[in-house]
Amino acid sequence: MSRRRRVLSILLALSCTGFFLWLALHQVDFAGLGRALAVARWIWVIPMAAIILLDLVVRAVRWRVLLSRARPSAPLWELVRLEAIGLAVNNVLFMRMGELIRGILAGKRLGFSTYAALASVAVERALDVAALLTIFVAASAAAPGFVPDAVRNAALLVLVGAVGALMALALAEGGVAHDGWIERALRRWPRVHAIVEQLSLGAAVLRDFGSASQAVLLSLLLWSVDAGVYWAGARALGLGDIMDYPRAVLTLSWAGASSAIPAAPGSIGTFEAAVADILGKFGATAEQGLAYALVCHMVMYLLVTGLGLALLYRVGLSLGDLRGKIEKK
Repeated sequence: MSRRRRVLSILLALSCTGFFLWLALHQVDFAGLGRALAVARWIWVIPMAAIILLDLVVRAVRWRVLLSRARPSAPLWELVRLEAIGLAVNNVLFMRMGELIRGILAGKRLGFSTYAALASVAVERALDVAALLTIFVAASAAAPGFVPDAVRNAALLVLVGAVGALMALALAEGGVAHDGWIERALRRWPRVHAIVEQLSLGAAVLRDFGSASQAVLLSLLLWSVDAGVYWAGARALGLGDIMDYPRAVLTLSWAGASSAIPAAPGSIGTFEAAVADILGKFGATAEQGLAYALVCHMVMYLLVTGLGLALLYRVGLSLGDLRGKIEKK
């Protein structure tokens, strides 16, 4: 990406952050916000932190399944470390560079193709979209009245598209080979062909029923577990009476959708606006909704970022080193 485009992307992200922070704050009485935060029971941070750590383990186990063809029996602890580093980098650098860094470091530290590692990361993201939409649709049915039919139908449409894309990539291995139909169609665009080839190889593990089943179940488990952070956060703020598990899933989905909007690292602003908005739909005041969003975001951001950066420095790298690796790519 050129310097000009990078600067424009950063300016867009900062503009969106400013706008969504205004949305989250403009109706809030700050004295009321202080009172909402004052009643927080911080003991609930312990289960929230435990769920976040479990999330990293589930992510690593799933990644090992997806890497089973390119790097059989990848060390689980190393994958946990790389997952934490990738999430931390996403929280401190613009344009979600953590995914790129994770693939680069995986190829180097585990001794296999960087492109294969990046392809597995792309497949992970498609699985995440499919799994999050699946539990969103299920939760919207279990908590009727909060999700318009148009939104649910749009989610189903995107879900079908994500599953279709994964199936197409998993079955495309023969087509991208020499003289295959995909190779012939993309012969004039070798770089595009190379990207499609690596993505198809990354998804080829899904052609095995056992591996595909594990990857799908782990993806569903991952997001089902993550909803527990939002459930526990409601108890920390004394909002347990309006936050059952289906509503926690809906809150997670709203927050996940907000991460697609350009914003400052860590989805600052967009997260607060989205989560405070849905808490208002559940019956919370503007001050309670924002307090809840701030507590959930703070716990997730500080734990993931602190752990990931500590592990990054533990392997002898710094954020400056990572920028150099990105520029070389």
